[in-house]
Amino acid sequence: MQSLFRLAFIVSVGIFAAAAPVFAQTPASGTTDPGIQKRMENQDQRIDQGVQSGALTPRETGKLEADQAKIQQTEERMKSDGKLTPKERQRLSQMQDRESRDIYNQKHDAQTANVGAGAPSGKANDPRAQKRMQNQDRRIDQGVKSGELTPKEAGRLEADQARVQQAEKRMRSDGNLTGQERQKLNTMQDRSSDRIYQQKHDRQRAPVKQGPKN
Repeated sequence: MQSLFRLAFIVSVGIFAAAAPVFAQTPASGTTDPGIQKRMENQDQRIDQGVQSGALTPRETGKLEADQAKIQQTEERMKSDGKLTPKERQRLSQMQDRESRDIYNQKHDAQTANVGAGAPSGKANDPRAQKRMQNQDRRIDQGVKSGELTPKEAGRLEADQARVQQAEKRMRSDGNLTGQERQKLNTMQDRSSDRIYQQKHDRQRAPVKQGPKN
C-alpha cells in the first residue's frame, strides 16, 4: 500500500513539474507590453526617415503622426483599468499593422517633398516637433492621473520637456532652424519619449485619488 502511495505522489509531482513551464508562459495580467512600445518607436523612426529623405510630404507626415497618436491614445484608454487583455493587445497589434502599411504606402507613392541641405530658408517653425511635445505632455498627464508616475518621476519628466523647449527656443533665436538643429531636437525628444515609457512602466506607483462616492 505504501508503495502505491509513493508511486501516486511521484506521478503527481511529475505532472506538476511538466505543467509548470506552461503556467510560466501564460502572459501576466498587467499593462506592460514592450513589444507594442517598440513597434511604436520603430514606426516613429520610419516616419522621421521619410521626412528627412523627402519621401513624405508635410501633409502625409501629419496624417501618419495623427494615426500614431490615435494608437497611443487607444493604448492608454485600454490600460486605464490597470490591465491589458490579450484581446486588447491583439487590437493594438492590428492597428499597428495598418499603420505600418500606411507608412510604407505613403513613403513609396509619387508624392515627395523637396529636401535641401538645411531647413527651409527663413523658417523657424517645426510643427512636427511641437506636435511631439504636445503628445509627450499628454502622456505625462495621463501617467499622473493613472498613478503610473509618482510626483518625483513626473517632475523629472517635465524638466526634460522644459529642456527640449528651451533648446528649441535657443535654436530658433536666429530666425532659422537648420536640418542639423531639427535632428538634434528629434534626438532629444526620442530620449524623452523613452524615459516617459520607462518611468510609466516601472514598479513605482502613486496613490490615485478616488472620486466622491454617490
